[in-house]
Amino acid sequence: MTAALAERPAPTAPRPGDPRRAMLALARTEGVRLLRHPAVIAGLLLFTGPEIYRWLTGRANRFPVLSDEDWSTQFLALLVLGGGALIAANLAALRADRHATTGLYDTLVLPPAWRTGAFLLAVLPFTVLVAVLTATRIALLAALPGSAGRPDPAELALHPAVVLLFGAAGVLLAGLVRTVIVAPLLLLAAAVAVYAAGLSSLPGHVRWLLPVALEQPPMPVPVALTSRPSGRHLAYVAGLIALVALAALVAAGARNRRLVMAGAAALSVTAGAGAAQYLPVSDAVRDARATAAERPAEMQDCRSIGSVTYCAFGGFEPWTGGWDAVVRGVLRAVPAEAAGQPFVIRQRVSTDDRMLDGRVVTAEEQAAAAAEWQRIEPGAVTVGTRWGDGRSEMSLAGLVAYQVVTHESAPAHIPVCGARGVLVAWLAGQATPATAAGLRAVDATSWGGVPFGDMQFPVGFSVPDREMAAASALLRRPPGDVATTVARSWAELTAAGTSADRAGELLGVPVPPLPPVEERTRCDG
Repeated sequence: MTAALAERPAPTAPRPGDPRRAMLALARTEGVRLLRHPAVIAGLLLFTGPEIYRWLTGRANRFPVLSDEDWSTQFLALLVLGGGALIAANLAALRADRHATTGLYDTLVLPPAWRTGAFLLAVLPFTVLVAVLTATRIALLAALPGSAGRPDPAELALHPAVVLLFGAAGVLLAGLVRTVIVAPLLLLAAAVAVYAAGLSSLPGHVRWLLPVALEQPPMPVPVALTSRPSGRHLAYVAGLIALVALAALVAAGARNRRLVMAGAAALSVTAGAGAAQYLPVSDAVRDARATAAERPAEMQDCRSIGSVTYCAFGGFEPWTGGWDAVVRGVLRAVPAEAAGQPFVIRQRVSTDDRMLDGRVVTAEEQAAAAAEWQRIEPGAVTVGTRWGDGRSEMSLAGLVAYQVVTHESAPAHIPVCGARGVLVAWLAGQATPATAAGLRAVDATSWGGVPFGDMQFPVGFSVPDREMAAASALLRRPPGDVATTVARSWAELTAAGTSADRAGELLGVPVPPLPPVEERTRCDG
């Protein structure tokens, strides 16, 4: 018996578990739970719901500018997707505190720092899902026949990067403050800061230090004219992600040399990329902007359809078919001799915001700006870089109608009164169903007159309410009948001195009486 006891092997000490395998197992479990969290599901629905609704109802823009679409949803992603990741990750990391089971974790094989690493890794599946959604959205837009430009991969990558940053921030907050109210407050503070930094009335030098920068140009611009430091900003956010994740590990008790080295590298990337965001605009972009403003023909391709020549910036060529439909709709309703004259439709762009708060433009400055604008190519009809909405189509139709009626270039945003105003408004409204809808929408929200043309351009005009009322009455009649009457009285209707009352007599529509003298529009055209 003694010999048997001597031959029995001595008991071995229990083998410690593998924390890395346990961390990955916990990360997989928490990643699935995070994807099923109500905050995450709500964020996904809020992000994709409006887009799906617009597609199903036919209200989606069929002429998207991809260089504008790639960053336009970043703030929404921060608010609903990043917010969902922030709240879900924070609640997951605080689960033991909320359930009063923190003491039980001391009996587990996974130390606190490794558990924190698992919570950080659990955000990755949601980040990948956001990347897939973002790529799918831009791919669907790019597949549309009317899409223009090309997307910036760095702008697209910022969507999942923001989700990863806020998810890591939720884990960090759980290690610093043992209460769930801090995460929603951080989301609110971030959203307010991003929105405030994007206001034109506030200093914008700090906007690029925030996760998302709302720096919207006056209108979509060709890719060569964009100046957003997207790549440097993505590197800056990546550095922030690394810093926040390392801070979460340190708060959980991690201490080693590799963390210090990683923190130094992340800090260097964050500081370097953050400073690089403020480098001046490159010479290539400045030269491209000067060319687009002074010599747009050098950056454009032109095609002729009948007597009309359409010139568009590179990437915007698919829009010429839509432009032609509007132009043909206007010319269809005028006499053949007027419709046969040659036209040039020239796409233009403005990188200066003429609508800044507090800016006052005098009539003399407006006239000088319009003359300089027309100097580039006298007689060309201006079309902008927005299309697919009733407002833009109505504006192009109005500018073409103005040139057909007056044989002059668009004026400096002055009212066009009398018979000319009635005729121009009717020609624009009857061109296509979209121009009619756009004219009704603008008329319903305008006061004193209906504006035609992009206000960011110095050329355009308005039709006063009195003339617009007569044009609206004409639009309720069959366009063929009105076109016959217009052709019969074309010379008198297009004469500069023909009044709105006379136009009403010729066209058989009532014209409202003149308003009091102090309320009348001063007509210069």
